[in-house]
Amino acid sequence: MERLTGGEAVVAQLEREGVDVAFGIPGVHTLEIYDALLDSGIDHVTTRHEQGAGFAADGYARATGRVGVCLVITGPGLTNVATAVGQAYSDSSPLLVISTTNATNEADRGKGHLHELKDQQGAMESIAAESHHVDRVADVPGVIADAFETFDRERPRPIHVQLPTDVLERAEPVELVDREPAAPPGPDTERVAEAVDLLVDAERPLLVVGGGTVDAADAVRTFVDETEIPTITTAAGKGVLPADHRCCVATALGHEPADAFVADRDLVLAVGTELSAQDTADTPFPDDLIHVDIDPTNVGNNHETALGIVGDAGTTLDALRERASERGLAFDGPAAAADAGPEPLSVDASDDRLHLLAVLREALADDAVVVNDMTKLCYTARTRFPTGAPRTFLFPRGFGTLGFSPPAAFGAAIGSDRQVVSLVGDGGSLFTIGDLATAVQYDLGVPIVVPNDDSYDILEDVQRQRYGRTMATDIENPDFVELAESFGAAARRIEFDAVADELPDALAAAFDRDRPTLIEVPVEF
Repeated sequence: MERLTGGEAVVAQLEREGVDVAFGIPGVHTLEIYDALLDSGIDHVTTRHEQGAGFAADGYARATGRVGVCLVITGPGLTNVATAVGQAYSDSSPLLVISTTNATNEADRGKGHLHELKDQQGAMESIAAESHHVDRVADVPGVIADAFETFDRERPRPIHVQLPTDVLERAEPVELVDREPAAPPGPDTERVAEAVDLLVDAERPLLVVGGGTVDAADAVRTFVDETEIPTITTAAGKGVLPADHRCCVATALGHEPADAFVADRDLVLAVGTELSAQDTADTPFPDDLIHVDIDPTNVGNNHETALGIVGDAGTTLDALRERASERGLAFDGPAAAADAGPEPLSVDASDDRLHLLAVLREALADDAVVVNDMTKLCYTARTRFPTGAPRTFLFPRGFGTLGFSPPAAFGAAIGSDRQVVSLVGDGGSLFTIGDLATAVQYDLGVPIVVPNDDSYDILEDVQRQRYGRTMATDIENPDFVELAESFGAAARRIEFDAVADELPDALAAAFDRDRPTLIEVPVEF
């Protein structure tokens, strides 16, 4: 046991948990934490907005599988990061947000102290998976250790921990927590046996694997290789089974021809996916739907199931494979995949979005991390962009915020030595353009590809369809090249007709730089 301030205890326990980087912006209320960081082995990335800090920590988590840590001040720091927390919650990303709150004797009294928020913890409880208040220095290590235990054992969603400023500053005897990584829950063996019985009776089964399987790629591939079951990955599960695998039918649900293929199946085994209403509301699942998920609230939540199994994706698939092997199960995966799925991307595609995506795919390494935003190009990429490895296609699908991609890409680049590229529309890019300065400061060679149509064009399409006219969708943009260069970034504009000739070289040059490169492509999608 040693005597530490609350701020020192925060940093010391984060080190015990293996944290190597934190994202945030220092404020007068968090200086005790930041002073302790100076004596630690944790690097800090200073962003230009707390929302960017949250997105960067999320991108780091998605690309690496490690917990993304974000440090914010009381009040506005917390409300600024709230959008990133909502996105991480929706997409099951392990984000730890540590904030301050007003001193113990100042809290909830409405006296107008600096950064005072009416009910800060209540605000975060409505957004994060959990929110914890710590009022004793001695409790700091345990609360942080419990958060990491939860990330290990349960569906990974953001957790908030808040500490009053006087707790951060006060020194008390503290015992740090040494913790072994917790094993996730295994499946009920009887239900595994029932699932295999259903598979034995099936003539045309299908495996669907989602974001919950990104750390179980070996288990997925072994199961598929041994059973040759046709497989669809969700967008969150892209790359768990490579798109060019002989049994891979499609890399997203909720579109034709994937839904047509589902309609022809007599059993679906869905693993590590919530089968979200956004993507599968109209997907015609058969009556024999087996749903495997670590979160019991997911099972049967969106579609009625014949059998639910609560458990970790990897251990459950291993158990299913062992029993399936005993029964000698083999299916029609290669033939089914050959007869289904969308046409491969082609540089010669007549569809402009498919053309641009094909050029990108050919120009990038197989394991490049593609970080998407909410824009037309990325909507198409969700269903058509092939990937060969998990954690290489990041998409803010559930919450659906604009501005996610650039800072998330910067966070991914900090955590990964792979190529990282950001795809973001002209509208979304301006939500978080300030963190271009972050990428410049930290020498991040990330290309940011901006298809620019000078509008919120997807909304124009919807308005025209519904009302026959448009409103508030025309936007006046800055000169993106000059704007990026003013930050110290590299920049260039590539006319759409020259994309096939110029974009590959532009991307290669961007990856060789020690600063970001904004590549604007004027489009008319």
